[in-house]
Amino acid sequence: MSWFISILFILFKGGMENHIIFLKSFDVDIVIALIVYFLVYYGETGAGIFAFGQGLVIDVFSGGAPGLFTFLYLVVFLAIKLASRPLDLLSTGGQIATISMAVLLKKGLMVILLYLFSLEIAFSFSDFLLFVFSAICSSLIAPFLFYFLDFLNRLPIGADREA
Repeated sequence: MSWFISILFILFKGGMENHIIFLKSFDVDIVIALIVYFLVYYGETGAGIFAFGQGLVIDVFSGGAPGLFTFLYLVVFLAIKLASRPLDLLSTGGQIATISMAVLLKKGLMVILLYLFSLEIAFSFSDFLLFVFSAICSSLIAPFLFYFLDFLNRLPIGADREA
């Protein structure tokens, strides 16, 4: 179910960016929140496969460099795994801190990689503020997303329902 939600969000966000100019520079990164969710509830293997798969999906549907998002999400997964040792990912504070750090890492690493490979990127202080705002919004949405996904996991599905 989480895969479906994530892919729908990626496609919806990409479609909205074509119509709303402000969304081109600002995004809420639900994929990073889902990587943390998978790490907490499904373990390292599930989270790693999810990060790799979502990176591939974004690479396929974006016009960027092949493998860029796959690499970014795998690096972010490793950073989240390292940050999960001192931080409690089951607490709201740990989720917020980890996700905001991971979003900033992803954005910073993307700027560095784009600068290294294309040399046509301009980075200003206002871009940095948008990155920080995006990290704050992504991390504040995460506890609600965790609650929603926990609610969906508790719903009986198919033959398990009682009439």
